[in-house]
Amino acid sequence: MFALLLAVIFVVINGVTQMYMARGFGYKLKPTGLAYLVGAAGNLISGSVVPISGQAETLTLSGLIKNMGERVAALLIAAAVGIFLGATGSVSWIVSIAGDSAVNGMMAGVGYILAMVGITMCKEERRVGLISMFSAFAIYIVSHDLVYTIAGSVLLSSLDFAILQGRRVDLNEIAKNAGSEPESEEWRFWRKEYWADFKILKPKFGLPAFFAGLSFICLNIGSNISFGNITSSIAGQTPKLDALSFINSLADIPSILFGGAPIEAIISGTAAVPDVGGINGAWLAGILMMLVSGILLLLGVIGKLGKYIPAQSIAGFLFIIGFNVTLVPDLKLAFASGDPVAAAVAAGVTIISKNAFYGLAAGTLIYQLPQLVQILLPLAM
Repeated sequence: MFALLLAVIFVVINGVTQMYMARGFGYKLKPTGLAYLVGAAGNLISGSVVPISGQAETLTLSGLIKNMGERVAALLIAAAVGIFLGATGSVSWIVSIAGDSAVNGMMAGVGYILAMVGITMCKEERRVGLISMFSAFAIYIVSHDLVYTIAGSVLLSSLDFAILQGRRVDLNEIAKNAGSEPESEEWRFWRKEYWADFKILKPKFGLPAFFAGLSFICLNIGSNISFGNITSSIAGQTPKLDALSFINSLADIPSILFGGAPIEAIISGTAAVPDVGGINGAWLAGILMMLVSGILLLLGVIGKLGKYIPAQSIAGFLFIIGFNVTLVPDLKLAFASGDPVAAAVAAGVTIISKNAFYGLAAGTLIYQLPQLVQILLPLAM
């Protein structure tokens, strides 16, 4: 039972810091709680042990789209495609077409982007960022545990910010600079003021949103395969990738429509929880984590705590996730998959374009080039 509580608490903390990052990109916190509740219901029904939460990769790439209408449209496109792929069991088929080299190369490119965002955060708030960076490295080297790494680095950098420097974060001002409306601290959902934060945003469909949506779905497929397999293996379970894709895509829709953040598959410490009273501990812990996170977001508790936690407090964790957990492992997997050229092209194009779809498409083209030549050559003769 202690392991269950510990895992739920620390993974909720992990999600909290990702939500502050999301707020910095202009996402609202309260509507995001709806996504967590849908995720909890999805895992309850499907038996999946992979929870969904704030994911640095998707938040970072989607946050690069400054036009809110285009961002909402792109995320809705990605969600619709994800639901279709999950419902039809097409995720594994896409991976077979793209090839492991291209998929892992694309993920490596995303890892590089994340690492660079962590460094940029250090430049924005040097003292907070450096404390976060150095403490994250120290904790990760000692523990090799992502939960302790994020909890420790965020705690130390936030204590310095709030107590030693005596400063506070204005989340609404940060969100305003990102193009988002302010969010009230009203938690009483039976009052009219509470529902003022739930305004449906108008999506702006067009080619920019279409290609951005393709980027998100490619990233979603890659992270579901990568993080879904890792978390499932920790739990000793067979990954349910199609169910995962369906759940996280469906969960995003109510959040996105009201300006909330998308939440995706994560590498979760809940997977290490042993069985509790004959119930699968990893499954139970994941559901509880999402329930607690959803309730805290909907009640505005996380928003109130946010004034003490600067967004740059996750700089170290973001770098660790980007470089150590994503870039290096995925590069190794990519070049071990048998097509280093496809891997390098996928990674390079992703980094240059900051669009996972372009990277995956380019890598897939290189991977499938020999087969295309065999098909087209007889036609040309």
